[in-house]
Amino acid sequence: MEMTSAFTLNVRLDNIAVVTIDVPGEKMNTLKAEFASQVRAILKQIRDNKALRGVVFISAKPDNFIAGADINMIGSCRSAQEAETLARQGQQIMAEIHALPIPVIAAIHGACLGGGLEMALACHNRICTDDAKTVLGLPEVQLGLLPGSGGTQRLPRLIGVSTALDMILTGKQLRAKQALKVGLVDEVVPQSILLEAAVELAKKDSSSHRSLPVRERVLAGPLGRALLFRMASKKTAQKTQGNYPATERILEVIETGLAQGSSSGYDAEARAFGELAMTPQSQALRHIFFANTDVKKDPGSDANPGPLNSVGILGGGLMGGGIAYVTACKGGLPVRIKDITAKGINHALKYSWDQLETKVRRRHIKASERDK
Repeated sequence: MEMTSAFTLNVRLDNIAVVTIDVPGEKMNTLKAEFASQVRAILKQIRDNKALRGVVFISAKPDNFIAGADINMIGSCRSAQEAETLARQGQQIMAEIHALPIPVIAAIHGACLGGGLEMALACHNRICTDDAKTVLGLPEVQLGLLPGSGGTQRLPRLIGVSTALDMILTGKQLRAKQALKVGLVDEVVPQSILLEAAVELAKKDSSSHRSLPVRERVLAGPLGRALLFRMASKKTAQKTQGNYPATERILEVIETGLAQGSSSGYDAEARAFGELAMTPQSQALRHIFFANTDVKKDPGSDANPGPLNSVGILGGGLMGGGIAYVTACKGGLPVRIKDITAKGINHALKYSWDQLETKVRRRHIKASERDK
């Protein structure tokens, strides 16, 4: 049976092609290996239509662009070779998008993460909405992996190596304003005009590149680079204490691309992706990710017990103290703790006090707010 394509192509009257991404039957758009042929078919149509002036990629989902690649694909790989092939296939598709002879714009609303951001990076320009749901990032490190569809090579060239390292090593997500500031996106607009603004950008053919900040330019030179990677390696080793093999490989792969050119970089990226996918660390982190996702789907997790006025907690141990703190400080509800000894109660109170004390030290709250 022919499956409904996740990608549809519409050519507007002004000869801008709009490719809509909508994975059938799913709340989130995720990239799956079987989409490769669908994307290739669309790219062929675009190349064959000589009248086209530009292309816009946009999602039909209400709150996500592409939330990443489907992690199940990695789980079904039996060897490092298979996982490496998966990465090479992703890189190849992205290269074909990038090689289109007309302007290609990613119009981003909602989560644009992992493989989704790698696809946006393969486009010539990016535009995103100013919505709170819009976040951009490469969180692969949190699964014991690295971006495998060109992200380790394209991101440093676009936003500079130190900003890119910070994003890829931590997996942190940028909001629209931050993404604009570092040059990850070219424009930020209200959601209502996202498509129109992307179409205008496609007509402009503004692939002239904005220059990197001075600091990033200095760090791109051989001396600055050597220093940066030495520092990053030291800082990362302190944080991970050798428990995250992905971070070492990320540094290695990005440095290879910068020192030896992008084809060596892509090669190193795919190889590292394949090897990391087979590590026990990555398998464990992916397992935790799936467990978390399942918990969110649990019918009890969104049960609404009605309005809460106060909370009672039995036991002031580590868990009790933590729950009491979050309930009182984040939930704003009065809490009563019951324990068999006064020690338990004191422990819970001290825990909350220490948390608030840290906030005062960091100037997040005033001392009077802590006392209250």
